Amino acid sequence: MNRVAKFLAYEGKVSLVCANTTELVEEIRKLHDLTPTTTAAMGRFATISGMMGFTEIKEKDDYITLQINGKGPMGTLISVVRRDNTTSKVKLTADNLHVELPLKSNGKLDVSGAVGKNGFLNIINKNDEIDTNYAGLVPLVSGEIAEDFTEYFAKSKQKPTVIALGVLVNKDGVKASGGYMIQLMPDATEEEIVKIEKALENIPSISEMISQNRSLEDIARTVTGDENIMILAQELDMKYECDCNKEKFERGLISIGKEELSKILEEDGKADTVCHFCNKTYHFSKEDLEKLLEEI
Repeated sequence: MNRVAKFLAYEGKVSLVCANTTELVEEIRKLHDLTPTTTAAMGRFATISGMMGFTEIKEKDDYITLQINGKGPMGTLISVVRRDNTTSKVKLTADNLHVELPLKSNGKLDVSGAVGKNGFLNIINKNDEIDTNYAGLVPLVSGEIAEDFTEYFAKSKQKPTVIALGVLVNKDGVKASGGYMIQLMPDATEEEIVKIEKALENIPSISEMISQNRSLEDIARTVTGDENIMILAQELDMKYECDCNKEKFERGLISIGKEELSKILEEDGKADTVCHFCNKTYHFSKEDLEKLLEEI
């Protein structure tokens, strides 16, 4: 199980979400056959997406679509997040999931080089039942993902935020993955800010702390500098879940128009469509395509 917990620090003046997403990111690595570099990138992206499921989704039918286009070799990264009570459900993909780059001079995986930094982060909040659509668009800061989402919360949401994301990969797969998000409440003072800044000065990375099997509560104390944190919720989970079905792909085939669908029927006599989020294949026979043509 992936572990997620929410806390309050400094008598409610600071909120915090901590997540251990090691199992989730390993599942994503296997599902999409990721390289070490894209494992780090998609792992960070999945972690922040899942955490936002707990901080940004308020209503039952709300969901969030997150897009990163840094004009790097991975192309556009997309995730969709829904929440079901205590579980944040994530699915994600990218244009090129098999990019592999040399390590940076410090020995770290080159996430920024794969994602790129000459583009935008776009976050769209939607609701299934009500026709609502709220978007926040900010330029990328670094392509390292954590810094880019920190910028989003500062500029688009006006929420002072500290975000850390990390994925530790070895020859066997994902050794550790997780993140934390610290947000200041409106009544936070300079005193709390200074204490948090001091706490963050010399701490290990989030992936290191998780690889040391430290509890989320211990990590929360470490990153805030508050020994008296309050636990808001600790039985939270993240999981990978794709909600694709054949009907959705039927609508997609209908949307390409009668001329193009007739061409597929004439040239191939069938169609096989693949979901980019879960790699499931949906087969449409000659009879299926003829039926769809009748509906156009």
